Amino acid sequence: MYDYTCLVAGVVILAIIYFDFFYTTLSGSGFTFLTSTCASVTHKIILLVAKITGRKLLSISGMLVNLVILTMWVLLVWAGLFLVYSFHPSGILNSNNEVATSIQRLYMSGYVLSTLGMGDVRPVTPFFEVITSFFSFFGFAFFTTSMTYLLSVSSAVIQKRSLALSIRNFGKTPLQAVTSLVRMDDNLRCYQLSSLQSMINKHSNFYQAYPVLHYYHHMGVDASLAVNVAVLDEALSIIMHSEGSTKLGREVESLRAALDDLLEHLKNRFEEETDYTPDINWSSLDLPKGLAGNGFSTGNNLKHRRRILGGLLRNEGRTWDEVYV
Repeated sequence: MYDYTCLVAGVVILAIIYFDFFYTTLSGSGFTFLTSTCASVTHKIILLVAKITGRKLLSISGMLVNLVILTMWVLLVWAGLFLVYSFHPSGILNSNNEVATSIQRLYMSGYVLSTLGMGDVRPVTPFFEVITSFFSFFGFAFFTTSMTYLLSVSSAVIQKRSLALSIRNFGKTPLQAVTSLVRMDDNLRCYQLSSLQSMINKHSNFYQAYPVLHYYHHMGVDASLAVNVAVLDEALSIIMHSEGSTKLGREVESLRAALDDLLEHLKNRFEEETDYTPDINWSSLDLPKGLAGNGFSTGNNLKHRRRILGGLLRNEGRTWDEVYV
């Protein structure tokens, strides 16, 4: 007896997961809708729990999100293969040469994917023999590709923290960063800005390739990319929108362009996550001599940038107070 409903359902599930898995791990273009939804829902649950238990949970949020994604892939491939085997139950026999039960077919689906090859439950039709061989190869490819992907993500996480710490070296607040840039030797400033621009451009590519980076957070503010990118962007806004900073403003244009590109990558995900933008007046800051503040919350461009940065801060469970305090 053939159950074509199981066959169709199994093939559809496997096709969706195949595309989702290989697109996420090999394309370098980010998530599909399925993985994106899974990661987003998992992270929102982690944020809710962290409000009760404290920020310590956020330090492992990236790991948890990745584990949930991997578990989803395994379970859905397992379920899809089980449904395919259930298409013709008599095509799978157990060690007593009897038709395998549903539990035995589920068991066989699992050990085929894990490439164990136990042999106590086996296919006896050419169709299922071919299917079993194919998914044994897929199981091997799945685990090796997953490990390669996770190693690449781990490398990108290290780069993310290095970028946050590099920005932090300029100052812990926008005012400190502005002061540091103004007082820095011209040659050293040119070198530092160029190095930072290169790191930001590299990280923009990482964000596009591995969106799961959004869910890797750090307990300390020093290594928080959200806080430090907001500090740097606010500092550049002060310089580029202040009177008397023409020369310095030109020097930071390339770095500002790199931040523009980073924010463009973040825009679709974070811009609508917050309606709040800080209302801070430059004149209230003790700016270095030669810089005159004209007001911090004027202009649509500044508001647009802060909406994205605000969403990024919120994603890490942080606020604008940590940028200016």
